[in-house]
Amino acid sequence: MRPDCQSRIYCLVTLLLLAAATPGHTQQPVASFYYDERGSVTRQEQDTNGDGKMDRWIYYDSSGQIQRIEQDVNFDGKPDSIVYYESGRPVRQELASKNDGQIDTWLYLNSQGEVERKGQDPNHTGQPTLWVYYEKGQPVRSEETGSNGNAQQRRVFYKDGKIVRTEESTSGDGKPDTFSYFENGQLVRKEVDRKHTGKIDLWGYYQDNRLIKQEEDLHGDGKVSRVVYFRGDDVIRREEDTGRRGRMDMVEFFSVGRVTKRLRDTKGTGKWDTVYYFEDNQLVREERDTKNTGVLDFRTIYDKGQIVAQEADTNGDRRVDVWVNFQNGERIEQLEDQNYQGKITARYSFNGGQVIGQETLDSVEPPRVSKPFNTIEEELKSALDATAIQTPTSNAVSGLVLDRQIK
Repeated sequence: MRPDCQSRIYCLVTLLLLAAATPGHTQQPVASFYYDERGSVTRQEQDTNGDGKMDRWIYYDSSGQIQRIEQDVNFDGKPDSIVYYESGRPVRQELASKNDGQIDTWLYLNSQGEVERKGQDPNHTGQPTLWVYYEKGQPVRSEETGSNGNAQQRRVFYKDGKIVRTEESTSGDGKPDTFSYFENGQLVRKEVDRKHTGKIDLWGYYQDNRLIKQEEDLHGDGKVSRVVYFRGDDVIRREEDTGRRGRMDMVEFFSVGRVTKRLRDTKGTGKWDTVYYFEDNQLVREERDTKNTGVLDFRTIYDKGQIVAQEADTNGDRRVDVWVNFQNGERIEQLEDQNYQGKITARYSFNGGQVIGQETLDSVEPPRVSKPFNTIEEELKSALDATAIQTPTSNAVSGLVLDRQIK
C-alpha cells in the first residue's frame, strides 16, 4: 500500500531491523527505500556490513524492475561494482578492479548471464583498450588497441581456454607484422615481417618457451637464406646462403658465443671445400679440399691474423708431405717428403717469393708434428655432434647443413 505522502514528490522509509533485545544478538543491516509520488520504489540503499554506512544501492525503473545495482566492495564510500539490468536480467557490469573507485573493467553478459565480452582499461585512460571475447565461458579472442583507442595493436586467439595464436602490430599502424603460434599454451613458432612489407622474413622456433632455431629471409625473395640455432641464450650454429644460389654455402659453429669452426662452399658447387678454425674469435687455421675429393689436403696456419705456415698432402694419403714456413707474411722455406715416408728429403729457400736455394736432404725429421687431414664429412660430423639440438620437427642434428638445397 502506498504510504501517505500528501504533496511530497517522494517519501523516505528507513527500516532498521533489530534482533530481539537479548544478550548475544547483533544489529542487522540497514535498508533505506526511496519512493516516487506514485508510491513506487525508485531506489534502495543498504548497509551490508552494519557499519552505519550505505554500501549497496539498487535503482528501479517505473515498472519496479531493477535498472542497476551499485556496490561498494571495499567499504571506502565509492562504488566498485555497477551491474546494469534490462528486462530484469543483468546485461553489463562495470568494475573498479583496483578498488580505487575508477572503473577499469566492463563485462557484457548474454541472456544466460555468461560473460560474452570483457573490456579492460589497464592504463586508466578512461576507456577500454583491451577486449576479451568469450564463448560458453571460455575466451576465444582478445583485441588490444593503443592508448588512443584507434589502431589495433594485438590480437590473441584461444582454443579450449588456451592461447593458440597472437597477431601484433609493432609499427603502430594496426597491420599485424608479428605472428606467434602456441601448442598446449606454450610458444612453438613466431613469424615476423621486420620490414613491414607484408612478407614474413623471420621465423623463430621454440621449445619450452625458449628460442632454439631461427630462419631469416635476408633478401626479401621469400626464401630462407640464414638459419641460426640456439642452446639456451647462446648461438651454437649459423648457416647462410651467401651466394644466393638457393642452398647454404656457409655454416659456422659457436661455443660460449664465440665462433670455433666455419665450413664454406667457396666454389658454389654444392660441396663443402674449406674449413676455418678459430680460437677466441681469431682465425688460427684453414684447411681446403683442393682436388674436390671430399678430403682436406691443404692447410694454412695463422698467428694473430698473419700466415706463419702451410702444409699439404700431395698424394692423397691424408698425411702431410709438404711444409712451408713464413716470416713476416712471406714464404721463406719449403720442405718436402718426396718419398712419402714421413721424412724430409728436399728443402727450398725463398726470398721475395722467388726460389734462391735448393738442397737434397737425407731423411730429416719434419719441423713439427702435423695432424693428418680429415674428410669434410668427419669435420662436419664432429662440429654437429658438439652442437646437437632437437628441432621441433625432427630429431636430426642437422637440417639444412646436410641437405642444403632450400625447399
